[in-house]
Amino acid sequence: MVFKKTFIEESKIRFKILDLLSRREHSFKELLDKLKDRVDSKVRLLEELNKVREENLQSDERFTESYTSSRSVKGFGPEKIAYELKSRGISETLVEKIVYSEDINWIEVLEREFNKKFISDQELNKLDLTRVKKFFLQRGFDFDQINKFLEK
Repeated sequence: MVFKKTFIEESKIRFKILDLLSRREHSFKELLDKLKDRVDSKVRLLEELNKVREENLQSDERFTESYTSSRSVKGFGPEKIAYELKSRGISETLVEKIVYSEDINWIEVLEREFNKKFISDQELNKLDLTRVKKFFLQRGFDFDQINKFLEK
């Protein structure tokens, strides 16, 4: 079943933006991408988005913090999260500030994921070690983090 996206009248653009923000944090780019094809005036859309940003109802920083927290809880690493944030229009500086801050202990995230995915009480042979490293690389962790964790 495909839902047809309805056209948004100019007077209801702000209402739609606030409706989307009430469900979850969105980046500026996400809101723009979601709404640009559904409005007559892209200029009016940008005006409303900027107003909402100025009123601090939309914040790329809050979105980045929320997204980083949510994805790290799901077991994804900083490299993957940073890539996803950049594709959502978040600046490199903001990504560096939040994703690579000291607030998240990526080794603990690795350990939690390892315990969920692998049997930890067995000695890892070379083949298993390669499999573990590949798994964590795909999850967005870097070699240094993986090796630091495996040395424990």
